[in-house]
Amino acid sequence: MKSFYFVKGILRKYFKMTRPIIIIFIIILFACGSKKDETKKDESKKEDKKTEKNPTVRSEKSNLSWYDIENEEISPINLSDELNEISGITFTNDDRLFAHEDEDADIFQLNPENGEIIKRFSLGDLLVLKGDFEDIAFVNDRFYLAESKGNIYEFKEGDNGSFVTYKKYKTSLNSSNNVEGLCFDNATNSLLLACKDSPGEGYEKQKAIYSFSLSSMTLDEKPRFLIDLKSIKKNTIENEFGPSGISKHPFSGSFFVVAARGNTIVEIDKDGAVINQKDLPEKLHKQAEGIAFKKDGTLFISDEGKNKGPMLFVYKMNK
Repeated sequence: MKSFYFVKGILRKYFKMTRPIIIIFIIILFACGSKKDETKKDESKKEDKKTEKNPTVRSEKSNLSWYDIENEEISPINLSDELNEISGITFTNDDRLFAHEDEDADIFQLNPENGEIIKRFSLGDLLVLKGDFEDIAFVNDRFYLAESKGNIYEFKEGDNGSFVTYKKYKTSLNSSNNVEGLCFDNATNSLLLACKDSPGEGYEKQKAIYSFSLSSMTLDEKPRFLIDLKSIKKNTIENEFGPSGISKHPFSGSFFVVAARGNTIVEIDKDGAVINQKDLPEKLHKQAEGIAFKKDGTLFISDEGKNKGPMLFVYKMNK
């Protein structure tokens, strides 16, 4: 029994002597663990940044921030005077650029590198179709042209100098809605029509984007998207927002809406909520009407020839 108390006393004495060392050791272990956690967090942040720079991974995030839209030093491509009233632009599946004017149904193929006209064909039969044409879209093997009063024209590509036949689809939209934007939404196999003016009865203080089904060739009576004007930052001279073009981003699936009235560009998600906005420099953009993307994400914006002549602006994705 004496030996037991003797050993117990030695252990107690030893513990008193080593307790500070044990505490210090525990603190060091804890600090090392925290440092590892911080290192993991830093590595995680680096991975996030890498992921964000991959546009195919960033599918649910804004892509507008990856374009240097507000750069006032960008050099535009000057277009031929024949395109002074250029309105809409679109790319075909093989990345060929097409454009049109707003008064005549003349369709131009342009060189996206320098804006030169490669060829030109027209809708009609010996006489070109007249109207107020606002935007163009390409789907599979044919084009679609939107008129401000809501009509949609379907036609195939023609040879240089030729006239092509077309089909005309009437919708319930009219000149009061003033359709200005048109693009293809592959997710729903439909054309989206952006209205510059009236969104329709019951949708005041909003801007409407309607859907035209390519399966039934009919317009959905209810808007696909409603953009609340309260969500739009209005800091331009006009202090307004009037969509003039729309295009779907090839990576994110979001939609870019350009507005000549308001001189701005807005990105909306798949549900129509505004997720980003940038103002177009008034020094450069006098009347931005058309918008389109190449397959690689390069953004093209066309401006009517207001004061400076027609121009094409090219914005590459920053990586």
